[in-house]
Amino acid sequence: MIDVSHVSKRFGAVVALADVNLRIQNGERVAFVGSNGSGKTTLLRSLLGLLRVEGEIRISGVDVAKAPELALRKVAYIPQVAPPLDASVEEVMRAHASLRGITVTSIAERVARLQLSTVAIAKARFRDLSGGMRQKLLAALALASDAQILICDEPTANLDNGARAAFFEELAGLPPDRIVIVCSHRFEEVDGL
Repeated sequence: MIDVSHVSKRFGAVVALADVNLRIQNGERVAFVGSNGSGKTTLLRSLLGLLRVEGEIRISGVDVAKAPELALRKVAYIPQVAPPLDASVEEVMRAHASLRGITVTSIAERVARLQLSTVAIAKARFRDLSGGMRQKLLAALALASDAQILICDEPTANLDNGARAAFFEELAGLPPDRIVIVCSHRFEEVDGL
């Protein structure tokens, strides 16, 4: 469960979040939909402890600001912007598998379902992949982690129609007790979530 209590965030004179209160129960699928600059990513980054905010955010009863290592251990994240990693795809997959206690094969299977072959890109540096390839790989890493909470910030922004449909099929196939949060500015895309 996620509890957001009286959360506010300012960037100078700009109020990005104003007294946000929200409770998300296990099994819920939630979409934050709005235009660019409406605070969607700010809210997601706050949930992940990446921004300091006024108010309190608790995941499974644990305060994200005070104990992020405990609060976030069951959370997977698909960022809107991929980090510029110099590591090869193979190294990224091995590191993620090791940190999450999963197999590289489970990641490769998710990558394949998102219409990408890890064999073809294994030696390529992550940063050298196209935007769509990076997004598919990031989505596969998060989906394969089997986390209780999946937070997705514009996860399909760089995907073609086939990969976008495959991504939403993957979301639909998640166990019903999982929390899924998707941030988008396309209402029609998340309407079925």
